[in-house]
Amino acid sequence: MKLLVRQHLQGMKERGELDVLLPQLLSELGYEIVHHPRVGGRQAGVDVAAVGPDPDTDGTRSILLFVIKSGDVGRADWDGTLQAVRPSLGEVLDDYIPNRLPHQYRDLPVAICVCMGGEIQEGIRAQWRGFVERQSTEMLNFREWNGDRLANLILSGILGKELLDPDHRSHFQKAIALVSEPEESYRNFRALLDALAENIGNDQRGTTHLRQMMICLWVLVGNGLDADNFEAPYRACELAVLHAWDALRRCPESAKSRHAERKEILDHVLSLYFKVGQKFMLEKIGPHAAQQHALSAAVRSRSALDVNLALIETMGRAALLGLWHHYIGCSTEGERQREHLKTRNRLLDLAISMVNVNPTLLAPMRDDHHIEIGLLMLLAQGCGRLQHVDHYLREVANRLSFRYVRRSHWVTHYTDYRQLARHPLDLGDEYFQQSTCGSVLVPFMLVGLERLGASEELSALLEVVSRELPHMTQQVWVPSDQTDDCIWRSGETIGFGIPLATRDSDGIGVSLSAEIDAIVSEQQQINQMKAVQHGLVPLLMTACRHHRIPLPPHFWFQPIGKSV
Repeated sequence: MKLLVRQHLQGMKERGELDVLLPQLLSELGYEIVHHPRVGGRQAGVDVAAVGPDPDTDGTRSILLFVIKSGDVGRADWDGTLQAVRPSLGEVLDDYIPNRLPHQYRDLPVAICVCMGGEIQEGIRAQWRGFVERQSTEMLNFREWNGDRLANLILSGILGKELLDPDHRSHFQKAIALVSEPEESYRNFRALLDALAENIGNDQRGTTHLRQMMICLWVLVGNGLDADNFEAPYRACELAVLHAWDALRRCPESAKSRHAERKEILDHVLSLYFKVGQKFMLEKIGPHAAQQHALSAAVRSRSALDVNLALIETMGRAALLGLWHHYIGCSTEGERQREHLKTRNRLLDLAISMVNVNPTLLAPMRDDHHIEIGLLMLLAQGCGRLQHVDHYLREVANRLSFRYVRRSHWVTHYTDYRQLARHPLDLGDEYFQQSTCGSVLVPFMLVGLERLGASEELSALLEVVSRELPHMTQQVWVPSDQTDDCIWRSGETIGFGIPLATRDSDGIGVSLSAEIDAIVSEQQQINQMKAVQHGLVPLLMTACRHHRIPLPPHFWFQPIGKSV
């Protein structure tokens, strides 16, 4: 395990990675952090400052000033630029210590620590030793915190035997080793998070387990990026976001210190999710999204089912990530808002390009694919670009009607891959009715067509449903009072399944859109969920997509003119 952690540290960047990991590690080891990394503004050479026992002086209470660098420190890193190690050490000596050191710590010994994911190379070790000997005094010392020391501290404090038992370590090691086998890697990482989650209470020990999760996630993501395989890291990040939010949600706000620590951890996990999502969706998939059948061919399977499942999954990821940027952009301002909305628009463009050149996206195979279609429609409405995707919904409806009438690979509620691979077993009435006994996709499509004003497609689908699917229960799922306690980690679908009345007592068809609006108005438990109250609506969308929970009608794209 030390080798895995050591390799990960070697590849960590200075900004956004090492400077995030180090304060978390020091805090867990009992240090008091008095200076956090900042973006912009002068830091006088110091990235992190902490007060605690100096391990190199038998635990003497000292103030440790950390200068962080990524990878190995070579000749260019030592004195090649203004951001190199030696100029930074000069700033610490000339500016930070005399002018910025907190007054209450001025009587403590000072240890200036050069912290790096790798090590100081032999080519400059003589210069480093000479600098240390010239500048050291009785109250001022220099330390080398290299990747090997950081790995030992991580393993002893965050991932040590007393905190990560052998079974948990086994899941972690398998998740890392099998990162090029995404399904197995994700399965082991999920088992690790589930095991850790059992011990995440409201105390400090629970926060420690959260940090364990974050460190494990960083290692997994780092190995995935090195292997150029983003599947397992992406799914792991999604799951970790849900676990981190659940831990924050359960922590009472009255415990201000622990609540703040968990909020910081959630922010870090979200940042990692955005980083992996951007690399996966925009940098790896984006350049090929507009090329005819390119993504379909990239699935490398002769099975139409494999291609369909993979591309709808990818489209849903793009839409969900776009909705995250949409909600964050709408709640911020200035340059940050512009960046989020720009990324949102790029993700919508990517999803639309996929639809235009991959016909399989027009023929969803599973009923729960209404989640991905719903996220895309909601994102398009948030961008004010419904006109760019309304043809997609119309064509999906046309093909849905055709497949039901011809009984050719019609949409089914089955989700097990083996059942889908055999579907349809036969074209008889018994199997047809069994495989179409209930649906969320059909009412979603009917509501969408009605709200788009697609009267021709709506009439055709209504006729097919009335003639071919009188046995089908059209339904929606809405959260209950207990949903908030179980949806995030395990994805349990505790809530209300509400059947829809497709005809009134006189046998006349009713407006499903109006019925959905009535359900949304009556079922307001969703507004009691903390994620919604805190403006983190995409968290609930993430839980629905990740755990395959039906998208509540509150998230079905709104009537034209109504804001998202």
